Amino acid sequence: MLNHRRSIRQAMNCPATFIVEDVEGVGTIDNLSERGCAISSTVVVPGEGYATVSITLPDQAEPLCVDLARVRWATQTGFGLEFRMLSHAARQRLMRFLTVPKAA
Repeated sequence: MLNHRRSIRQAMNCPATFIVEDVEGVGTIDNLSERGCAISSTVVVPGEGYATVSITLPDQAEPLCVDLARVRWATQTGFGLEFRMLSHAARQRLMRFLTVPKAA
């Protein structure tokens, strides 16, 4: 199966809170890129629609807030989001986080 993603996703394990349409919940970010993420959660979300998400990145005091994301897929155990709207500051934080080498 071909991977059609435009950006490489980094494996993660950090908490997130989200609202998808009218469903609120918490989950774990499984992977993250500049364009989106995958979230594992026991909360079942709609298979389409829009979301806001707050991601607690490792070693950062303030959560990263994604103002608008589109649901790209959903299962009983998780879902994928495509980031559509982030503030300029949030996008810069995300890019710095993704490009700075992580300690082993």
